[in-house]
Amino acid sequence: MPVRRLNPMFTKDYKFRDVYFFAAAAEDDKAVPQRAIEGTKGWIECFDKASFKGYVFCGGVTDIGDIKGKESLREAYEMGLGIN
Repeated sequence: MPVRRLNPMFTKDYKFRDVYFFAAAAEDDKAVPQRAIEGTKGWIECFDKASFKGYVFCGGVTDIGDIKGKESLREAYEMGLGIN
């Protein structure tokens, strides 16, 4: 869900607490997701009960199957294991 659609929740008793960011892109440079991550972190700061817990980025994904065997899949899996 796009972040902007959650803005009406500012005054609500929202249930999300831990926020994780997962992104894939054709570009493989590690700097690619940084602006989106920083924007997401800024948005999360508006919610006192929520916090940014981490991110996984997988670059070099342009075609079906390109993500197979990528280290980022293991990272995402391990991050998921730590979610309570």
